[in-house]
Amino acid sequence: MAISTQELANVCGDQSNPQPQTYCDIYGQGVYDGYLVTRHPKKSPDFICVVQPAPSRREVMNQFMNWVKANPIYNTAPAADAFLRFLAIRFPCDSSAMSPENAANKIIR
Repeated sequence: MAISTQELANVCGDQSNPQPQTYCDIYGQGVYDGYLVTRHPKKSPDFICVVQPAPSRREVMNQFMNWVKANPIYNTAPAADAFLRFLAIRFPCDSSAMSPENAANKIIR
């Protein structure tokens, strides 16, 4: 069973210990890396376009934690699904077909 968004938020919310923060940073990087290596440029256009220079992993995960608080509807969703939705909104691509609203709704579990 996949970790839920709320379970990840509970772990990532522990600012007193660097170990959970490292776990959260690596979790987010792993989800993003999975997105990058599974994209097929012709069959599945990009919907996450991170600008360069990119913000730090810690900064992105802190923004994700704020997004989770503002979007409790995703608390029971798999954390990877919610994180990809967040990234699509935070780092949208220019294509109107993949606007943040459209991209976040095209994520398939």
